[in-house]
Amino acid sequence: MPVSVTASIRTFLLASALALSASAQPAPRVVVEVGAIAQDYPTGTDQTIRELTIPVRASAAVISGLDVSVRTAYASVSGDDLESLSGIGDTQLGANYRRPVGGGLVDLSLMLSLPTGQTSLSDEQFATASVLALDDYAFALPSFGQGMVLTPGLTIAVPVGSGLALGAGVAYSMSSDYTPFADLTSAYTPADETILTGGLDASLGGESRFTLEGSYVLYGNDTFEGETFSPGDKVAGRLRLALGSGAVRGSFLARYRQVGDGTIGSPVRPVTYLRPNQAHVALGLSFVQPMFDIGISSGVRYYGAFADFEDASRETALAGQRLLLDLTASPTVQVSPTAKLIGSFTYTLGLGEEFGAEPFTGSRASAGVQVGL
Repeated sequence: MPVSVTASIRTFLLASALALSASAQPAPRVVVEVGAIAQDYPTGTDQTIRELTIPVRASAAVISGLDVSVRTAYASVSGDDLESLSGIGDTQLGANYRRPVGGGLVDLSLMLSLPTGQTSLSDEQFATASVLALDDYAFALPSFGQGMVLTPGLTIAVPVGSGLALGAGVAYSMSSDYTPFADLTSAYTPADETILTGGLDASLGGESRFTLEGSYVLYGNDTFEGETFSPGDKVAGRLRLALGSGAVRGSFLARYRQVGDGTIGSPVRPVTYLRPNQAHVALGLSFVQPMFDIGISSGVRYYGAFADFEDASRETALAGQRLLLDLTASPTVQVSPTAKLIGSFTYTLGLGEEFGAEPFTGSRASAGVQVGL
């Protein structure tokens, strides 16, 4: 399943259309972003997994209403009792065409993921990739390669009254076959996905905003070695509140995800399934100055139990966790009118372990530069 593609589609289709319909702001014609992200999390007793990722992204306004983008990343993964992996991931190409229609906005999008990353893995490499793919960890590059993925989409946003916009969107994701194991010739066929989105964006005065959005992902059937299986459809909702427009601003975030029942299939399969439910609540403060700002936040994540089936993901340190606390600091320095330095550090602590579960602590540190031309 092209998890990274569907995640970006869900957030981008709705959020961009709602923001554009509410207020169109001038932007540089070309924006380039380069950074480095270091993540370190436990996988068991005195065992960790570490990933260093160097993402690169560029976007450009070609003509009025038409934007194109390209992004990829290099990553190196290592860990105790895990085979090391390194290389470039798949490359995503994107195009968006936005056009006012009546009082609203229509957004047509097309995303193409090119199979530039490694897919055929040894058993040892696949064991590393299975841990990397657990979305509980939220690694910057959760998969080196997933084959070609094509995702067209349509979003419509309509202003309703003063400072309020409603939006709805649909996208369809189609994936090509790829060979996940080096010692097998069998091809894995990911399921097609239909992604439905809807929501509202409301201005509360100044830069204060209220955003509510939801998504529903309908999965088809995956096939591998003559067996058909599916993780089940997924529904998610997100609420975000941003308050204040001065030197001190506040924010509140709440989101929930539920994965329906599906056909699990053989324990030997090229995908790692999601926990059935997940919730996240966070509070944040931002201190804003003309050339510098820093945001601090505290959030709690809740995870439901894994289903009762054989899966390598149940053997990780995360399998016994119910609550995780995230403490984050994110500074930004505006070094020129078109360039800024962006940093972030998150410390994660397990609060609710099951009986006998290993303690959980981890970190995510990132630094990067964004330049507009």
